[in-house]
Amino acid sequence: MEIEAESLAIKIEKLKVSEPVISTGLEYDELYELSNRAAEKYIRDNLRGNYLNTDTGDVIRITRKGAEKVTRHDAENHVHLKSIALIPELIRRSVFIAEVKNEKQINEYDSFRYYVAGLRIEDTDYTVKLVVGVKNGLTYYDHAITPIEKKKLLKSIDEIKRPFASKESSDDGEQVSDVLSHCKDKRLISILQGNS
Repeated sequence: MEIEAESLAIKIEKLKVSEPVISTGLEYDELYELSNRAAEKYIRDNLRGNYLNTDTGDVIRITRKGAEKVTRHDAENHVHLKSIALIPELIRRSVFIAEVKNEKQINEYDSFRYYVAGLRIEDTDYTVKLVVGVKNGLTYYDHAITPIEKKKLLKSIDEIKRPFASKESSDDGEQVSDVLSHCKDKRLISILQGNS
């Protein structure tokens, strides 16, 4: 168990020092309209294939199923729709955090691998969790965007883990312990805490 915790600590440190993917927010502009149908067609027609994750050397393929899954949620969220043009770069630059067995068996994957990256779109910082299905290789499954900068999110998780955590404030004056209350992605929090 101690080795796993140390391994997670190394992964978290890699994530902390990793540079975010920087976006103008216009990469999609000549590629597709900001709608889930147009984004799905763009992925199917242009992104299918293999992409290398530089953190692990994993080759992750994008298939039709990934195109469908990622465009089925947050259809009104323009940041999410804009991020679809960035999927290859997010795959390339994300840091592997954890692999979790597929307990529910609701699809064909044996397990899911979780990768995390920082993302800055139009001068706003986000944390992105990428989900990759594992069975006969690695297949991009989905990604979700949390509207919290990754270092701030990691600092908040660290504060919760520390006994007698102080009521530190983040750079913008927000209580560090309050940052997590704005995070709707409970799986992201769980894997970053090592509770997967």
